[in-house]
Amino acid sequence: MVMSSPILPVLKGRFPFRLGTTSYILPDAILPNVRFLAPLVDEIELVLFESGREDNLPSREDIAALAALGERCRLTYNVHLPTDVFLGHPDAAIRAAAQAVVLRFHERTRPLSPTAYCLHLERDRHREMTPQMAAPWLDNLLRSLTDLFAAGLPPSLVAVENIDYAFPWVYPLVKDLDLSICLDIGHLLIQGEDVETYLQRYGDRTVMIHLHGVEAGRDHRSLAGIPDREWRIVAAFLKDYRGGLSVEVFSREDLRRSLSRMEELLP
Repeated sequence: MVMSSPILPVLKGRFPFRLGTTSYILPDAILPNVRFLAPLVDEIELVLFESGREDNLPSREDIAALAALGERCRLTYNVHLPTDVFLGHPDAAIRAAAQAVVLRFHERTRPLSPTAYCLHLERDRHREMTPQMAAPWLDNLLRSLTDLFAAGLPPSLVAVENIDYAFPWVYPLVKDLDLSICLDIGHLLIQGEDVETYLQRYGDRTVMIHLHGVEAGRDHRSLAGIPDREWRIVAAFLKDYRGGLSVEVFSREDLRRSLSRMEELLP
């Protein structure tokens, strides 16, 4: 087994929730990252953002190796599905293509028994969303999700993530379909949303938290970039939280600083 660096805190098994981070901490492929991280954390977020790159989807051989690592190292996985698919697009052909991508990524990663599939319900970023535009978009999302569930994607494992629009737009859909939530704290911070309000409203459906800070106007930075007030709010919520928490950063230094701050929460 690859030994962890002495400068990175080992927090595996130290919290009542599953502490994880992303599969892109080292500038390398997924397997070397997982080998490096396995001694440090409980879970790895497999970051599969881009559907157009074949190398973004782990091969079947890599999946088998990841499964073996998980069993040997007491490690679980969650899957961040591609963000370049448009399940709410007005064009039925584009929606069908998006569904095919999601199903392909689900089928490939299913042997890992992921704890969750984090899903962005993307909107048209070229136009400002209005209430009039939201209604047909939500109808199309409902059609796509219904088709995906009929084709085998387990709704019980789908966690819809808050992204760059007001989450209340999609929450009725999430609730009606009895889906879970991936609450991204860093997105709330950079958008100026009130973290406490979101935790109060949506905490009961939250099964995954993406935690990252904001520095120099950019998110996905270390947890040192979470203001003290919001840090206290998150820390209070975590006392009774039993889901997954992914420190969603993408460098070894940001992870080091983040794990050091997570140590503050230990008894």
